[in-house]
Amino acid sequence: MAAPILVTGATGRIGGTGRHVAAELLSRGLPVRAMARRLDERSEELRGMGIEVVVADFADYTSLVAALDGIEAAYFCHPVGAGLAEAAGFFAAAGRKQGLQRIVDLSLDAAFPESPSPQGRAQWVAEQIFEWAGYGGTHLRVAAFFMENLLTLYGHQVRAFGQIRNSFGDFEPSWIASSDVGAMAAALLADPGLVIDRTTVVGAAERAGHAAIAEAISKTTGRPVRYQALTPEEWRDELITNLAAAGRPNPTAAGHLSAQSVELRRRSTHLVTDDVRRLTGRPAVTLEDFLERNRQSFLPDPGQE
Repeated sequence: MAAPILVTGATGRIGGTGRHVAAELLSRGLPVRAMARRLDERSEELRGMGIEVVVADFADYTSLVAALDGIEAAYFCHPVGAGLAEAAGFFAAAGRKQGLQRIVDLSLDAAFPESPSPQGRAQWVAEQIFEWAGYGGTHLRVAAFFMENLLTLYGHQVRAFGQIRNSFGDFEPSWIASSDVGAMAAALLADPGLVIDRTTVVGAAERAGHAAIAEAISKTTGRPVRYQALTPEEWRDELITNLAAAGRPNPTAAGHLSAQSVELRRRSTHLVTDDVRRLTGRPAVTLEDFLERNRQSFLPDPGQE
């Protein structure tokens, strides 16, 4: 039997790539071990798919050592938020102890030491940690926004107020589905021959501004949705408030997003490419298909209007 591939983030909620990585690896006939912070309905669902589940935490070195026992290749994915550099350090050290050889780590185009984004700086440090540890594999830098952000950041706004509010203005981001990112990561894990550089920068198949997306949601739902431009400071404060109100306080994410709204308008690093097809052999998910598939998420609950 081949050694299982360890996948982190497989129990993530909307937008998580780990579950897609795990499913893609399974479809290739490869054994998968998923790391979960706790046993719950999400981890049980993974077990039902034939995935081995281990309980471990990025902040607990001992649990990581156990999770990495017998593992030669791993997918490292840390959520946007505090603790990334420490998590990478613990993971790299535990992997060295257990003989880990390759890592595909999910990164982003803001990963450089002078990045105005706190997440971007931490992501660059994580990449350096894996370099210093001497692992093979690649840093998978995604030069695009996840389509799932449209649900997590703006779903409530659209449902309640018919608005998308942020400080990106007329900037047109590139958009990619988390399932496509997961498929690319799985391909790089399953076939090391696809790795041609220590950093693999991938783009998305299409680009669209938030005003155009608001129009597309209007067309999909039959309800008027408009784009409302904010200043970066207004959006950062609104994000902090909204995330806290939702029970998910995350000032790091708020700082990252507002900083990106400034940096990308000044110097865009987003790409439009055929990377999804090149690495997976299938076409990328389109924005139109994504919005239609998630149409109900943009509609108010019955009786709300």
